[in-house]
Amino acid sequence: MIRKCIGCGEVLQSEDINKEGYVKSSVYEKSQYCERCFKITHYGEANLIDKKVDIDSFIDKINKENKPVLYLADITTLSNTTLNPLKKIKSKVYLVLTKRDLLPKSIRNNKVIKWIKDNVSEDLDIIITSSTKKMNIDEVYNKLVSDNVKEVYIVGFTNSGKSTLVNALLNSKGMKSVVTTSIIPNTTTDLIKIKLSEDLTIIDTPGFISERLVMNYIDMNEYKKKLPKKEIHPKIYHLYSGDALVIDKFMRIENRSNMTVNLVFYFKNELEYKKCKLVRNMELIDLDRLYVKTNGNEDIVIEGFGFIKVIGQADISMYVVSKKIVSKRVKLV
Repeated sequence: MIRKCIGCGEVLQSEDINKEGYVKSSVYEKSQYCERCFKITHYGEANLIDKKVDIDSFIDKINKENKPVLYLADITTLSNTTLNPLKKIKSKVYLVLTKRDLLPKSIRNNKVIKWIKDNVSEDLDIIITSSTKKMNIDEVYNKLVSDNVKEVYIVGFTNSGKSTLVNALLNSKGMKSVVTTSIIPNTTTDLIKIKLSEDLTIIDTPGFISERLVMNYIDMNEYKKKLPKKEIHPKIYHLYSGDALVIDKFMRIENRSNMTVNLVFYFKNELEYKKCKLVRNMELIDLDRLYVKTNGNEDIVIEGFGFIKVIGQADISMYVVSKKIVSKRVKLV
């Protein structure tokens, strides 16, 4: 009988330690998890798996099956990258915005929902959640049941909170967490079907991976350290002409224009910010350089990391690990 890891969905095997689903032969018969998932769960360690999902092909599969979709997006980094794929899904879509506990309470849910309606689609059912705080988990389940959904795909980019939501749904029904959760890409490597009740089955899927995400360009341990774990407290900086701002040895912003630039950072609270003069500090100038202009109604998004609210217009230089991680969007707040 074929046995699968209940954490990532891979078929368990004892032949090749370097392939997905490996478990030692001595424990094969009693193992529920592959060795990789066991190490993630108990020791927080794992090897990366280069098994990227072809987003368009996967969406084609969903469209052919015409099954409904829970599309998850991290509320702290909403962008074209994370939201555009859901526009290609033809079946019923429920947009689940995760990690609400990280976004400041001053940002009202109805403001976020209006932004989605105005900039993505008016027809989406939107549920704002926090799996760690058990916020609106029952609402997700009840909505699916009331709409008579029998099977639903859970879809989203890596680190959008898919597996965490699955475990929260299981816990809400009095069942144990089984799906392996981690910010490591491809933690879930194959489809995992889980019955929440006699009438509802959820299907966890491998996370989408984009070359625009920060995690592709910095050490994974450093990336984990830079992600927020609690409510973000925005930091405001006024950069006068000739000022630079160095952020946690990760990003540099320069104001070479004649106007003052006012920036509000929605990043992890513990990051270090150092304001200095251009002529006196040359830190990080070996990183990728790009020029960013905003029109007065745009945020700057650092994909998979956080965002910068620009008050008014801005004309700045940015030094980052890759130009690809920087994008603009219509202002959220």
